[in-house]
Amino acid sequence: MARSTDSPSGTGRAPDRFDCIVVGAGHNGLAAALVLARNGRRVLVLEKNNFVGGMGGTREILKGCRNEVGASCLFPLSAEIKRYFDFEAHGVELIPLPVMAVNLVGPDGRPFVIYRNPVRLSFNLLRTFGLSGMMGFVRFLRFCQYPARLLDRFTARKAPRKLEDLIAEARTPQQRAHLELAFKGSAMDILDKFFPNRIQHRELRASMAFAAVQATYKGPYTEGSGLCLVYTMAQEGSEGLMQRVKGGLGRLSESLAEQIEALGGEVRLKQSVSRILVEDNKAVGVALKSGETLYAETIISNLDKQATFNRLLSDCKLAPTDQKRVDAFSHRGAFVHMLFKLSGLPEYSAHLGKLNEIHGSRFGGAMVLDPQVLQQSYETCVRGELPEQIPLAFQIPSVVDSSLAPPGYHTASAYGFYFPCEADKSRRGKMRGQMAEKIIDHICVHMPNFRSLIVDQAIFSADHFASMQGVTNGDWTHGLLHPDQMIGERCLVEGTGHSTPVENLYLCGASCHPGPGVTFLPGYNCAHEIMAATATGAIATSVAPAQEVCAA
Repeated sequence: MARSTDSPSGTGRAPDRFDCIVVGAGHNGLAAALVLARNGRRVLVLEKNNFVGGMGGTREILKGCRNEVGASCLFPLSAEIKRYFDFEAHGVELIPLPVMAVNLVGPDGRPFVIYRNPVRLSFNLLRTFGLSGMMGFVRFLRFCQYPARLLDRFTARKAPRKLEDLIAEARTPQQRAHLELAFKGSAMDILDKFFPNRIQHRELRASMAFAAVQATYKGPYTEGSGLCLVYTMAQEGSEGLMQRVKGGLGRLSESLAEQIEALGGEVRLKQSVSRILVEDNKAVGVALKSGETLYAETIISNLDKQATFNRLLSDCKLAPTDQKRVDAFSHRGAFVHMLFKLSGLPEYSAHLGKLNEIHGSRFGGAMVLDPQVLQQSYETCVRGELPEQIPLAFQIPSVVDSSLAPPGYHTASAYGFYFPCEADKSRRGKMRGQMAEKIIDHICVHMPNFRSLIVDQAIFSADHFASMQGVTNGDWTHGLLHPDQMIGERCLVEGTGHSTPVENLYLCGASCHPGPGVTFLPGYNCAHEIMAATATGAIATSVAPAQEVCAA
C-alpha cells in the first residue's frame, strides 16, 4: 500500500536520490511510474493528498460510502493500454453496463436509451426516432470516424502533430472541408446535417449537443465545439463501451500503486511538493513543504502546464515564447459536482414509468436541454450569472455495485453545467448553493421522489477541485478541448509529446496529448518518451537563454 511516510525503500541507495520522481499520484502519474519501474527505474511518486487517483480516485466523503469526486466511469482504453496494464489480472473487477445511459429532455421528452447491445440500440433508435433518426445516427458515427482517427485519441507512443498540418494534408477538397467542419465548426453545424428535424430528432440533438460542451466552456452553437463532439464519439474498435469499476474508479489507481511498490518503487502520500529544483536549466529534484529535498535524474509532473511552470517553477524563468505558450492555455471549471447518499432507489416519473422495469436503466445518464436553451445557459454563465436551467450528467452507481453504499442505501452523483466560474469569488459560494438546488430540482423532474430520499450530500465546485487537486481554475481537462490547444498544440516542444523547455523535466498528465479522460495514455506515453530519450541521450532543445533561467 502507498505510505504516508518518507522512509527509505531499502534498496541500498541514498534514500533521497531516485531515477525518477513523479509529482502527483493521479492515474497518469502512476501509469508513468509503473512503466518506468517495470523497466528498472527506481521511482518515487509524491502525492499531497491521503489517497491516490487524483480526479479519478475513490474515497469516503459521505459516511459509509465510497465516493468518486471527479471521473466515475471507465470509457474506452486503447488495445495496447489494456494489454500492458491488464487491470483484471491485478485485482480489478470491471462491471459491464447493460444500459450505459438514459438521456432525458424536458418533462415530456422521449428517453434516449443507450444499450450496450448494438442490435438492441439500433432497434430502440428505430422505434423511438424512426428510420431517419436511426440512419442519421449511423451516418453521424461514420462522419466522426475520419477526424477521430486523425485525433489519435487511442494511439500509443506517437508524438501528435498540429491540427493545421493535418487539415492541410487532406487529399481532396472534400476531405479538407470535412475536417474544417469537424475541428472548427460548431457542434450544431454537424448535428443539423444528420438530425435536421427539431421535433422528430429532438432528444438525439439535445444529447449530442450536451456531449459536445462538457469539456469546452463553449455552447453547442459556438465555433470550435465540434471538436469536442468528435473527441467524445471517438471509438476504439469494440472497446467503445462504458464500464464501471467495482469499488469505484479509484481501484485502478490503487492497483497501479500496489504494483509500483511491489517492484521496489515508492508512493508517498501527504507529501506536498512546493518547488521543482532547477540547476543550469536542468530539473534535478523537488523541495517538499516539510523542508525535505529529494533528487532524481528525471522529474515528471502530473500537473497541468500552468500549475507546473507558474507555481512549482515560479523561481525559474522560461524563454518568453515558451512562457507565452504555457499562459495561452485556457482553463475553466464551469460545473458543480454533487454527491448524494440516498435512503432508497428513486423511481422515474409516470411519464417514464416503463424505464423502472428495464434492468439497469436507473444507473444514470444525462438530463439535458434543447440546444438553443443549452446555448443560452452558456451565454448566461459567461455573463457571470446563474443559468435558469442546469443540464447535468447523473449516476446512481450503486445500482450496479452495491459495495459503494451501506446496506439499504444508494449513492448518486451529478455534474451540473454551466456554473459561472468567472464571477467574483465573493458571489460564487452563494451561487454554488443555488445551483445545487437547481440540480436537485432538475433531477426531480424525472425522478420526483429523489429529494425525499436524500440522507446526506456534498457539493464541489471548480474552486474545490483547484484546492484539492491543484488544477488551474479547477479545470479537470488540464486545458479545455479547444481546436487551438489539442493534438500537437498540447505539446511544448515540437516533435515530442511530453518534453519541456527545462531539461530532464517532463509532463505526464491530461495537459498532454491525447488530453482528458481516464485513458492512461499520457502517463504511458510519457514514460516511453523518457526511456527513448535516456537511451539516445536526447534532450529538449527549446530552452531559455542561460541568463533567463533561475536556479531554484
